[in-house]
Amino acid sequence: MKIFSSKKKRDLPERSIEEIKGLCKILFIDDKKFAVVDILQAAGWTKTKRIKDVRSIDESDVSEANIIFVDVQGVGKMLKFKDEGLGLTIALKEKYPSKKVVVYSAEDDGKIETFHKALSVADERLSKNADPYEFQSLVERFSKEAFSFDECILRIQKVIQQESGLIFERDEIVKNMLKIYNKGKYTEKTISDVFNLPNAASIASIIQLFLTAR
Repeated sequence: MKIFSSKKKRDLPERSIEEIKGLCKILFIDDKKFAVVDILQAAGWTKTKRIKDVRSIDESDVSEANIIFVDVQGVGKMLKFKDEGLGLTIALKEKYPSKKVVVYSAEDDGKIETFHKALSVADERLSKNADPYEFQSLVERFSKEAFSFDECILRIQKVIQQESGLIFERDEIVKNMLKIYNKGKYTEKTISDVFNLPNAASIASIIQLFLTAR
């Protein structure tokens, strides 16, 4: 494990992909057994799980997941979504905007193109018949965004610039994250105070996930 050094107290880790594999929680919502789940587990993504449907948007499998894959057909029925997986996808992104939600379907492209709001709110779309490597590549990209230090810094820079128009240099962000890490307080208020931003909700979700990952 590489370390970003600090002269004080604790250091911020730069995690390897193997370490990230052990941290990232991946949930497939699919009413049928899906081979990609087993392939991801065999590749080292040990916290990959499949459930047949969702009983509650607040259930632990959903709330604790970092990446959620939703089959368009056959799920969302328990919560009475008339559009099944599409309705569930919209609800998931509304409830958990910082989670990565991917929709997948065995439908042909022509049918997929007719899907409405779910496609615009989902973070990505895949064919259920896509090569397993495409799912794994997507998992790797999204997991790095959440748990890689370099990706975390880039996301924070981008979000701050988009929301406030301010430009924070990498060193300044690292310095602030070290302060937060060594305080041991990851509340939105603490992060807002350290970054001197009136609204730090978006970067707080990024920082909290990175610093509290176990």
